[in-house]
Amino acid sequence: MAAIYELDVSMALDDLAWHFVNHHDLDLCEETSNGLRELEATEAAEIFDAAFAIVRRHWEELGAVAQNKDFGFVHAWLDEIGIQKQIDPLDDRIWKLLDPWRDYGLMQYWITYARKYPERCVANSE
Repeated sequence: MAAIYELDVSMALDDLAWHFVNHHDLDLCEETSNGLRELEATEAAEIFDAAFAIVRRHWEELGAVAQNKDFGFVHAWLDEIGIQKQIDPLDDRIWKLLDPWRDYGLMQYWITYARKYPERCVANSE
């Protein structure tokens, strides 16, 4: 569930496409999706999974592009390959979903989860 922190930062500073540029890691993608679902953030998980499905088709090339420190080049590649255009509506959906929690973003799901399942949030010291 901690993996959603990286996505939360990405949504605050960038967008879904850039999340995968900055965090080009299949294990992290899987953990992020699983974490969202564990936190009962079903709609956010569906949006994340849809965005991942778009970039997954270009995963190897994205890895090479992500190494480029010229952000203009990366933006141009995302536009040229069509990733950004496909992800923009998903960005709009997730930002709209998170709009009521501007101060907390995706971390709001942690607050809700901790209050609903406090026993899952503390280690048993016995």
